[in-house]
Amino acid sequence: MSAITDELFSAYFPLPYRVVATIIIGVWGWAVVLHVLTRLQINVESILRFHQNSGTPPLYKTVYEIGTMLLIVYSAATALLWVASNHNVSFTILGCDVLPFLCFASIPVIFMFPGHHGHRTSRNRFIVTVRRISFGGLDADTRFADIIAADALTSYSKVLADGWIMVCMVLCGRSVAAIPDRTCGGEWVAPCIICIPYLIRLRQCLTDFLRSEMRDYGHLLNAAKYSTSFPVIILSVVKHKYDESEDATYVGALLIYDLWILSMLANSLFSFYWDVQRDWDLTFFTPAWKRPEMTNKGLRPVLYFPASFYYLAVVLDLGLRFTWSLKLSPHLYFFNDFEGGVFFLEILELFRRWIWLFLRIETEWIRATGSGMRVPIAMTEIRPKD
Repeated sequence: MSAITDELFSAYFPLPYRVVATIIIGVWGWAVVLHVLTRLQINVESILRFHQNSGTPPLYKTVYEIGTMLLIVYSAATALLWVASNHNVSFTILGCDVLPFLCFASIPVIFMFPGHHGHRTSRNRFIVTVRRISFGGLDADTRFADIIAADALTSYSKVLADGWIMVCMVLCGRSVAAIPDRTCGGEWVAPCIICIPYLIRLRQCLTDFLRSEMRDYGHLLNAAKYSTSFPVIILSVVKHKYDESEDATYVGALLIYDLWILSMLANSLFSFYWDVQRDWDLTFFTPAWKRPEMTNKGLRPVLYFPASFYYLAVVLDLGLRFTWSLKLSPHLYFFNDFEGGVFFLEILELFRRWIWLFLRIETEWIRATGSGMRVPIAMTEIRPKD
């Protein structure tokens, strides 16, 4: 039954369409973050060091327009696929295989279009940033923007693996509208691709540490946090291979399973702590939350959002951190056997990252202004803390 369901899901919502959908959701989510924070009089463009000419529209409007272009192309491609398939699954797989691939190819074409129209400056800035962080680079002037981009990339780690699976299936002569073969190219290829965003952030943290004047060991702790992702991914593959081995024993399988559980707990709890304590500057894990003058326990003196939003963000972050750790595990075939479930978990992680962005940028603004003032200040006056 699940095979039939997956065949229908993959035929009418092929893997390339899912990859593109996550990209478009990310663009629109970013636009909403910029819009809301701008309305709260947080000067996001100055925090990101996004220099714009006078008279140009706010950054969020630019991102909205780019997102609209992507959505129009995506909607047209989806409609064309469904019309061409004529509700015939076998025809979708055999006759319309080129449509999903063209839909995926439209994304880099739009972003790399050389014309002056379509917000070329913003698109070029994005491409340069992606190129720099792809090798763990960290520009001194745009450090915070680079970190935000690289952190967002960790939420796309499974999407990157999906991109590899799609390319591998094409190279192997398989249809991209079929059920994805998540071991295409070998069992270790997709897990290695999942590791790449975490390696990027690890290198950025080490770069931060080497650049810091007093050798701030907080950067090493941050590097350790990203390092906890690797045991989860590696032990997951080892467990799957061991379970399929003829020499597998109950004691050996139980030991590997226990190690995997411990690594998942370490990764989820460490990441949750870092989000709350270090990224959002909340006081749940400090003695400050007990102070009688603190009206909102566990939060901080300066808040741009209602207190309930912070409490909800903390609860969601805890739950979805564990969900994402599970999703990093390639051996969990009770998830991977249902393509709709895989896609749903990827969307959940994008939602968690969306909430995280609101509070992360708000926190950086408060750090930069010192007093959390609700008025824009000159770009040259902002000096984000290391």
